[in-house]
Amino acid sequence: MPSPFPGMDPYLEHPAHWSGFHTRFIVASSAAISRVLPRGYYADVEQHVWLEGDDPDGCEPFAKPDGYVAKTEGGGSAAAMPPATIPSTEVTLPNPEKKGHKLVKIVDQPGNRVVTVIEVLSPSNKEPGKDRDAYLYKRNEYLHTGTNLVEIDLWFDGERVPIGKPRPPRADSYALVCRANRFPKASVWAFTVRDVLPNLPVPLKPSDGEIVLALRPCLDRAYEDAGYQNRIDYAHRPAVALSTAYANWAAELLKVATN
Repeated sequence: MPSPFPGMDPYLEHPAHWSGFHTRFIVASSAAISRVLPRGYYADVEQHVWLEGDDPDGCEPFAKPDGYVAKTEGGGSAAAMPPATIPSTEVTLPNPEKKGHKLVKIVDQPGNRVVTVIEVLSPSNKEPGKDRDAYLYKRNEYLHTGTNLVEIDLWFDGERVPIGKPRPPRADSYALVCRANRFPKASVWAFTVRDVLPNLPVPLKPSDGEIVLALRPCLDRAYEDAGYQNRIDYAHRPAVALSTAYANWAAELLKVATN
């Protein structure tokens, strides 16, 4: 049984459901894309990871260090090593927390280059703080390195990430598609809780055009795989606050759907 809502189900924003739904939706999107990608590309789910510590400048990408110690064949004599000196003092290092979020990447297989990324925003991307800052840093990196960006914001609450001008219509959810060869121009879809989720173009290399990602089947797959039809109590109000008009509409919708 699918969600009774034609578009994004506001009940999925409950803390008990969102994290699992977010992961399943991303996996379903990757699978849907893989089925229609032309030869020479593949789609996969990846986790962008950064280290967040006590340093106020704190969001650092999780990458190889500039210098490292490698094991060499045969080794050397300990006697040939210079003696260690006495340290000036002992310190306690910051204890960074490894954080991250999942995304879909589309890769040009012959060159192994990431051509397109698909980001599904989470609450932490829409609240002031280091998680939002880290995401916006990565987003700018996509936009300035010739990577196509598909950004899907299904979370009703929070501060929107910058979308540009002119301001898009006011809505509950948004999707943005920025083709690398048209940057800084981008296309925006604005939709409410009453609207059917859109089908989005997913750009590849200019010579290969675009494919289509239908969001509703991905939501249905995530919803059914997690058994939300048996876990969500539609008799209560959703965690997200709907406007009076939408709340009344949702109540009528659920009355029909549950009878």
